[in-house]
Amino acid sequence: MPICYHAAVKFSGARIIAFDNDGTLYPAGAEVCMSVLEAHRVYVREHGLGLETPDIRWVQKHIGADAKEFYSLMMPGQPRSVVDDFEDYCLHHEKGAIDTRPHLYEGAVELLSALKDAGRILLLVSNGSPRYLKHIWDAAGYGAWFSQMYPYGPPDYGTKGERLKLAHEDWGGGAAVMIGDRRSDWDAAQHAGLPFIGCRYGYGEDSELSDADHVVDDISELRDVLL
Repeated sequence: MPICYHAAVKFSGARIIAFDNDGTLYPAGAEVCMSVLEAHRVYVREHGLGLETPDIRWVQKHIGADAKEFYSLMMPGQPRSVVDDFEDYCLHHEKGAIDTRPHLYEGAVELLSALKDAGRILLLVSNGSPRYLKHIWDAAGYGAWFSQMYPYGPPDYGTKGERLKLAHEDWGGGAAVMIGDRRSDWDAAQHAGLPFIGCRYGYGEDSELSDADHVVDDISELRDVLL
């Protein structure tokens, strides 16, 4: 059952709805996680780096970190040039997995279609790199619903909060809400001065959503909250 911590917050009046990607709309399932691990195993072996490849639980735990942090954590002690090279190598593997498994969470298509039909402005604000998010955008058909994406990348490498604030301003401000599954999504909402809906079905721990204005257990619950 969804939990509403601040009953005064009326999400149905939100004109702008910003979504996180991984763990909120896109499952980033076992196939994608395993592609990251396989890329790491091969890269480390071919470059003689002597690093241990983490397990799938490690990858799932760190989903939501910005792209620079994520790939740096996978290449501890390595110079930026190596981290960047590994990221490029890894993204090639990830694209194959995404193309094979482009499906969103069950119910996501219906939710996004209903919001779009209701005239809501949908924005994608993610800590994924531009290249990774573009793979998802194309494979999942996000262009049918979303007006714009705000990935983590050049020229400014802004924080998620900075990008959410920019997205809100870009599209005229006013009533808006951020939706995500990690503490970083709540942090972003705080920075932008927006309410936050937490998704318990994603990758975050319950404690990460303890300050959310509302929490849902299933993506299907978002329709009743937002419309």
